[in-house]
Amino acid sequence: MTDWHAPGGEPTTGPGQPGGPRQFSVPLPPAPGPGPRPAGVRPVVPLRPLGFGDVLGGAFTVFRRNARVLLLWSVLLSGVVGLLSTLVSTFGQRAVQSRVFSALDGGSGSSAILAGSTTAWLLLSIGLPFVAYLGRTFLVAPVAADTAQRVLGRRATFGGLWRLLAGRRGSVVAWMFLQIAAALVVAVAYLLVFFGFFAVLGTGGSGIAGFLFGAFAVTTGFGVLIAWLATRFSLTVPTIALEGRRVFDAAGQSWRLTRGAFWRTFGVLLLVQVMFRIAVSIAAVPLTVGASLLSGVFDPLGQTDASAGIGIGATIAVVVGSLLATAVQCITDVLSGSVTTFLAIDRRIRTEALDQRIASHLDTGLPTDPFAPGTGDVRPRSGPQQWTPQQPWAQQQQPWAQQQPGSQQWPGHGQWPGQGQQQWTPQPPAPGHQQWAPQQPWSGQQDASDRSAPGNPPSDGSA
Repeated sequence: MTDWHAPGGEPTTGPGQPGGPRQFSVPLPPAPGPGPRPAGVRPVVPLRPLGFGDVLGGAFTVFRRNARVLLLWSVLLSGVVGLLSTLVSTFGQRAVQSRVFSALDGGSGSSAILAGSTTAWLLLSIGLPFVAYLGRTFLVAPVAADTAQRVLGRRATFGGLWRLLAGRRGSVVAWMFLQIAAALVVAVAYLLVFFGFFAVLGTGGSGIAGFLFGAFAVTTGFGVLIAWLATRFSLTVPTIALEGRRVFDAAGQSWRLTRGAFWRTFGVLLLVQVMFRIAVSIAAVPLTVGASLLSGVFDPLGQTDASAGIGIGATIAVVVGSLLATAVQCITDVLSGSVTTFLAIDRRIRTEALDQRIASHLDTGLPTDPFAPGTGDVRPRSGPQQWTPQQPWAQQQQPWAQQQPGSQQWPGHGQWPGQGQQQWTPQPPAPGHQQWAPQQPWSGQQDASDRSAPGNPPSDGSA
């Protein structure tokens, strides 16, 4: 059987080694299955608790290394929905305003027109932006999956991210519907408290200052409640995408991860959102102003389609400004999702030692999914280890260690050297046996034997 070689490539032998091991022009493919990471592959963030710089830098690194795939996901989920929401909202609100003005002029059916216009205005102002928000919520799932692959030193494709979310997309959609239900409950509660508070103030004869203070207090209280709940459940979608948990289990995991880290999580998310909002506003201003100046060329008096209140210039300004804002929004949505994912990873590093699992996976390939919930088959990182005596040897040493002075000794001997503090006492000699003098130096024993030998002179020279 001949050795494998790439098509068009011939196997060669090492230089100066006839008949030696064969070398190939194309390296052999790696063996399938889990194994150590390739040389030179490292995570996009350090495997330790992450700071704000690590989180933000890691998000930009993830986007830079796989921008095409992530932007495609962002355009489909966030860009298209956001653009439609902006256009429909802008043009629809202008149409609603024209209907309201015509109804106020005293035309027939003015009450029905006002009711329908108010409903349409609420749907356009609140409903469509909320749908766009749901699209951005689902976008966090593929962004989280790609971020996790980058932490492991891998790169995912568009279809690969879709396959990684198999069995988890339903939980993300369920979480979106739960958010809709929670938003409706909070909105109803807000309206009840708001009008109830104003009814109480009205019966008490409070002035305008009391009404303003009441409106501010109720709005601020519900704003704080929404911010608190949004922060505590902000890690739900990354948890679903990384750990594969069900929706309620993932919500509970997000609640546990943010316990004791509410202000840090809230501060990072708030700062990132403010930064990205400013970036979107700055990016939208130049072209919006330019489109407004350009509109004067096409419709200087704004008379085209004046009956509907929408001219060509206004249409150009809105479309161009919306396109630029949507393009920047697509980028910031990806970065925001990656930041949220890194916050979830950081909390698991601090509470579950996730960094050790990732390091074990990168070194040995086990566990196969380090982001899975639970401890699994985590292997410790390779490194120098101290030798620990085995338990059987310790049990064997125990009788000698427990030996105390006065315990039974070997006949004619004392304790073992260094084992006790009691000095050795010689035993009395048996009758008929010569007494043995222990603990005598060798030189002293030699001198005594010389003196006791018959015919040897004394050591001092005396006769």
